[in-house]
Amino acid sequence: MIRLRHVNFWVVWIAVAACSTDKAAGDEVDDGIGLDTDGGGIESSTGVETSGSDEGDTGTSTTGDGDGDGDSVGDDGTKFDLGAWVDGAGSGFCTAPVHQPCDDQDADPWHAIGINCPGGYALTTQYTGDAAAIHVHTAPLGTYNPATYPALEGEKIVILSSGTAQQLTVAGAYASTSLAGNDPLALPPPMVTNPVGVQDCFENPGLVGTGDCSNTINDQWMQGNGAYDYSEMRITGEVPQGASGFAYNLAFFSTEYPVFYQSSFNDMYIAWLQSDLWTGNVSFDEMGHPISLNAGFLDYKDAENPYDCPAPCSAPELQGTAMETHAGTKWLTTTAGVVPGEDFILVFAIFDLSDNILDSAVILDNFQWNCEGGPPVTIPG
Repeated sequence: MIRLRHVNFWVVWIAVAACSTDKAAGDEVDDGIGLDTDGGGIESSTGVETSGSDEGDTGTSTTGDGDGDGDSVGDDGTKFDLGAWVDGAGSGFCTAPVHQPCDDQDADPWHAIGINCPGGYALTTQYTGDAAAIHVHTAPLGTYNPATYPALEGEKIVILSSGTAQQLTVAGAYASTSLAGNDPLALPPPMVTNPVGVQDCFENPGLVGTGDCSNTINDQWMQGNGAYDYSEMRITGEVPQGASGFAYNLAFFSTEYPVFYQSSFNDMYIAWLQSDLWTGNVSFDEMGHPISLNAGFLDYKDAENPYDCPAPCSAPELQGTAMETHAGTKWLTTTAGVVPGEDFILVFAIFDLSDNILDSAVILDNFQWNCEGGPPVTIPG
């Protein structure tokens, strides 16, 4: 499984090189997003459960079908696509929807990450969690120069947290909030924790629908006793006919570091894709670990630990955030293939594992449709 992901790395890297690097500087603002305070979903003006202000534009997408089949073989005989996995853009022609940022005029969290902009491709969206667990922030995050976390599209990013999301923007804040009544223990459907087996669903498409195609969730999940302080952003709809993949950016942070680093108190972030090609986590590191406290992508460590960062151990990149003396990742890019015209579900979920204290957070931005196809891959950048 790891070997195939490394082969695909170079295919995805070409796409990532085209990632938007717009950097909009600005002070953090306390934007309201019109969330209910009872921890439930947020009702939009269209009757769809969604987060954001009344200006949010949500709805169902257009319909259509697409076969999405094909193989692509390199000069050395290596297969880059197998079975139903959709080929990439080839000659460069791609009819995926072109995104225009729209987050400069409101505090809608979906607009902040590039979804449901006026006149753009429409999807159904829903936020579930405490109102305090989601926050729209005018980038950059932190005070390090050059900015560690600029906006990658538009001017704003979304913070999703297992505690009070806005605390991430406060230098030196101790992020540890219990959000009462938000402890599902089991992950909400369609998410499951069981692995599909020795192979993943790229290697064996017959495993789709039998569990977590990535085989990345269960090892970490079994170290704890359930999800606490859970919050999620959920997207449903149809894949545009012109697209065979999508990408988005994320970065993960945890107050659990350094005290509980490499322990069972391993807060997690899961990006669950439910599609014809994949049912499982799509954001994980090259070693098959989910994005979590113990993940391989935790590059910025602002305190020593006995495992891999002896004193002096510092991360000035986290200056001006609540993760001073704690830890976080760089901006990461996840890319995954889908089938044109298929129904899909995509869930961005974060939670404390086993308890309600010491928050973790993820920042999200730059959702884009593309024509890359291929299995899920997450890389720095």
